[in-house]
Amino acid sequence: MPAQSIPLAAPAATSLLWLWGPVLLVICINPLIQLFAGKPPVTAAFASWGPLLVLPLITAGLTLAYRRRHLQLDARRLKIASTLYSKQVPISAMRLDRARVVDFDENPGFKPALKTNGFQMPGFRAGHFRMKDGSKGFCLITDNHRVLVLPLRDGSSVLLSPEQPRALLEELKRLADNLPRA
Repeated sequence: MPAQSIPLAAPAATSLLWLWGPVLLVICINPLIQLFAGKPPVTAAFASWGPLLVLPLITAGLTLAYRRRHLQLDARRLKIASTLYSKQVPISAMRLDRARVVDFDENPGFKPALKTNGFQMPGFRAGHFRMKDGSKGFCLITDNHRVLVLPLRDGSSVLLSPEQPRALLEELKRLADNLPRA
């Protein structure tokens, strides 16, 4: 079976405001303070104009990382890529009998509790997290209302927001049934 791309749920349109809003605010504060103090808002010193250049470049890089997210499924594994993180999960490592689709509003116990190495904004999580029970989780969550929770045999879990989580779960179960038994 060739790898097929699995569409992800679209994140909220305002997600990037949580990234760009604070940066633009920080960029504007010092020049405004200088202006109200009767001084020129920007001088020739790098300390004056450097942040006006560096912060938007860093934020643009983070925006590009935010836009990198995809799921691919082949006959043996699920490949997840998001922001600066990626993971390949063999279907045989999944405990599909315990997998479920959840809404964090209705089931807050499944919500990641602590970011250990990840990228997080309201409504978007990518990377490595600790779950409320202390276990590890790898997340690519773009919609808190449709999250596919895939427990793994090693005690960790994978949390994803595909456009159609139930269809992905059924496809994973179908592929697991076709795997050769060891």
